[in-house]
Amino acid sequence: MDDKTLLALFDRFDKSSVAEMKYSGNGYSFELRRKEAFVAGTLPSLGTEVKPDFVSGHPSAIISSPAPHSPVGTEDEDADPGNEFIKSPIVGTFYRSPSADAPAFVEAGKKVTAGQKLCIIEAMKMMNALEAELNCEIVKVLVNNGEMVEFDQPLFEVRPL
Repeated sequence: MDDKTLLALFDRFDKSSVAEMKYSGNGYSFELRRKEAFVAGTLPSLGTEVKPDFVSGHPSAIISSPAPHSPVGTEDEDADPGNEFIKSPIVGTFYRSPSADAPAFVEAGKKVTAGQKLCIIEAMKMMNALEAELNCEIVKVLVNNGEMVEFDQPLFEVRPL
């Protein structure tokens, strides 16, 4: 990794609201943390590996690669045993609609098809659309608009169709 790319990565971290970031690749591995991240519960951790995106031709562009997992899983909470949960693939801010004055992408009781947008999660100033991976009915929206969400946190309780 050249100095220019490394400095661009540090600059991108500095300008973000993320509390910590881990990088591993090209023979390098490091972690960045803000002072606030050491105070328990003040800021969430990134929980994802971050790599420069050389495909775009801009070494300062950042893409996040969450650890492998299934975004749809079953939980053993108060849910119906046939229901599943759609989980957050990244740490970020959860938005139910594309803008403040727009209606929510989905509501409880709505049937959605695979590929339909469910929400947006903002991470490192990037808007990431979360789409349904299966045809299902939204049983419950488990997160409020504007809340921080953690990696693998259940966002929607769904009933597969």
